[in-house]
Amino acid sequence: MPGLTIGWEYLTGYCVATDPANRERAEWPPHPGRVFMALAAAWFETGEDADEGNALRWLENLGDPEVTLPAHDWVFHREVVTVFVPVNDSAGPSSAILQSAPSITRSKQARTFPAVWVEDAPCFLHWPNATATDVDAHRSALDQLCGKVTRIGHSSSLVRMWLAEETRSSRQTETWVPDDELADWQARRMSEGTLRILDLQFNQRGRDEHEQISGEIANLEAAKKAVKGRGSKERKAEIDIEIGKVNDRLKSVDNHDPIRPKLGLWSGYRRREPEACTAARHTDFDSDILVLAQIDGPRLPSVSALAVAQALRGAVMKHSSVQPPPAWVSGHHEAGEPLRDGKQHLAILPLPFVSSDYADGHLLGAALAFPRWVSRQDRGRILGPMLLKPSGEAKSIELQLGALGVWTMTNREWSDPRKALKPEIWSGHPEGSRTWASVTPVVLDGFPKEDRLRDRSAWNSEVLAMLARACLRVGVSEPAFIDFDSTSWHQGSPRAWLKRRPLRGHPEVMDSSSGLGDGFPPYPAKRTTGIRPQFHVWLQFAEPVVGPVVLGAGRFLGYGLCKPLSGGPSR
Repeated sequence: MPGLTIGWEYLTGYCVATDPANRERAEWPPHPGRVFMALAAAWFETGEDADEGNALRWLENLGDPEVTLPAHDWVFHREVVTVFVPVNDSAGPSSAILQSAPSITRSKQARTFPAVWVEDAPCFLHWPNATATDVDAHRSALDQLCGKVTRIGHSSSLVRMWLAEETRSSRQTETWVPDDELADWQARRMSEGTLRILDLQFNQRGRDEHEQISGEIANLEAAKKAVKGRGSKERKAEIDIEIGKVNDRLKSVDNHDPIRPKLGLWSGYRRREPEACTAARHTDFDSDILVLAQIDGPRLPSVSALAVAQALRGAVMKHSSVQPPPAWVSGHHEAGEPLRDGKQHLAILPLPFVSSDYADGHLLGAALAFPRWVSRQDRGRILGPMLLKPSGEAKSIELQLGALGVWTMTNREWSDPRKALKPEIWSGHPEGSRTWASVTPVVLDGFPKEDRLRDRSAWNSEVLAMLARACLRVGVSEPAFIDFDSTSWHQGSPRAWLKRRPLRGHPEVMDSSSGLGDGFPPYPAKRTTGIRPQFHVWLQFAEPVVGPVVLGAGRFLGYGLCKPLSGGPSR
């Protein structure tokens, strides 16, 4: 593998390191800056070899590395427990007696040790831009330095580090690449001068020099006291002059105590999507959806999906860095004409808890599905200010939902274990899936001309044809088999059925209070004399399809969201 690769494994199976933004949470994935600080600590503690120092300074200028880690399914966050331990932070007597040494007293303070279980799976940093010539020049020094590293993070987080030739592992891995545009997580990084800053923060040289000069002054003071006899007055005066000079040197020495090392620069990382199966077909929406997780607010059922989608779309429109928002965000050109030519625009997808024995359909968050024809740079340029602070940290997004309350969302953390918040659960990436079923009802693009009561067979055929056209509109082929019903094939999804009631002379007008299942808001009909039909669908394609798959008239507000399904149409 070209470039430079450094690998390490956790000897105890645990990565014990505290997230710098939250002392109650473990830092995972490990930040490249933390790994560099572990290398620097080994260098400082073992004599500061000149070649190793040059290798570290060269490493500072290589830029942000790729990070290869064990797949999320192999990583488990241990529950954080507060323990009380004797500490050396505060000096002075204490009423707490050490059991092992009753004559010694030290106070016990609350401490936490957040940890992540990774077993024996190796981790890697890879710099693809490192030239072979430079790697060969520093290989020996780096290999020697890696052998000196004993820990990354807490002193109990023991590691073995080495120079690797490749990033292979017996476990499934995920690779994260630098990308500040809509990054999945932010990591501390090293840059030119980091080694010098760490040296100044620890200040070993300053404290050693201060101690040395203080010793010189003490020796001069002792020599002064020892002077006696004739000429002692003149000799003492000479010693006082020397002491004054040494004191001047002492004043210029910084002897501050060690400062906890901090790195101020951060870089965004996103997961590199595995290459899709060549036989799979993609929809017009990018499989790399941006997931926003709920972090505060009421627990909402799936029937509130439309309210959440509309509020999130309003926030996107309001906070777009370009006003008016571009057509791929709003769905309309500046003149008000709708986006046509078969192009999709931004879709808001509700993410409910479904497809589980205990699924109840409540919303865990929402996602932004981008049209594939929009570049990642344009997505970050338009939506970055809404999602990220200038420092690179994720912003919180508040959605005003009226009587439902206020929902607060933010970028999903990489370590979030909830399956419904994983992008690949909804896209089927990379292999794709042949079988899909709707989680939210599919709203037909039109009204069947056939009368369901007079000719049910003809009505069924027309509905099937409309569902097939809905698949073509999002860039996939017609399904080989289609089934539809009022009940979803995914447990936890609300039913798709409508109520009618006469309203001011229009007997077929949709009642604004009617709903799907227990109050699911219907997608507004454009006619006053009929209700646009809504169904749950089961689709089977002749070839694997990589999603997200969203069908029908309400697809940009979360209706018609489908999810891969294993098995046949029977439930």
